[in-house]
Amino acid sequence: MKVLITGATSRLGEAIAAELASDHELRLTDVVGGPSPASHEYVRADLRDAEAVASLVADIDAVIHTCETPESCDEPGLTREELLLDMATRGAHVLMTAAVEAGVRRVACAGTLEVFASYPDDVYISELWKPLPSPEMETFAKYLGELTVREFARDHAITATSLRLGRLVREEDVAGDPADLMWVDVRDAAQAFRCVLNRDASSDVRFAARWDVLHICADVPNAKFLIAEATRRIGYAPTHDFSANY
Repeated sequence: MKVLITGATSRLGEAIAAELASDHELRLTDVVGGPSPASHEYVRADLRDAEAVASLVADIDAVIHTCETPESCDEPGLTREELLLDMATRGAHVLMTAAVEAGVRRVACAGTLEVFASYPDDVYISELWKPLPSPEMETFAKYLGELTVREFARDHAITATSLRLGRLVREEDVAGDPADLMWVDVRDAAQAFRCVLNRDASSDVRFAARWDVLHICADVPNAKFLIAEATRRIGYAPTHDFSANY
């Protein structure tokens, strides 16, 4: 399968590329310079540029949209918050428009479990819970990006999945730290994107079948976020349980 990965210079983008490298053909893109040395096709592009994005999705089978904007990215006349909002919404709209027009049938985007941060830790949150995103732009922009992808799945014969990710860390880097119920090892997050590539409901007439939301975090004691649906529907099986923290 030929897969386009956006936000490829981010930690998440790099982890996904490493996860998929052995058995998928990859095209990587970001708004800043690419990885060095380059091990995959890399195209520097701004997702708000319709002409550039049309070339990005040409001959692509699936799109993984990380919804990541590099810290080093800035734009004259825009604050960091304004840039995040523009990239998350207009960028996702341009990307999805081009993907639909190019005949791409599978899209996975990175949402965030931060939309549930205001809920107490003694509840068990499934995909059926109502998101309560804060006005903090890192969280709110990702949520709006997810909603943009959702509306394309509503209107077009395309399979779209939002993987709402926990806080990305590496298990060995936080060993001994106080446990965080929202942690997910970035390598497990990348594994979830591998799993979701197998989901194809594009021919289903039901919007509820074409669109899906799954929670992706570690499998820990007294979890706040349930991962049962991700396990059942795409076979997600995290291998990092942060046992040193419990």
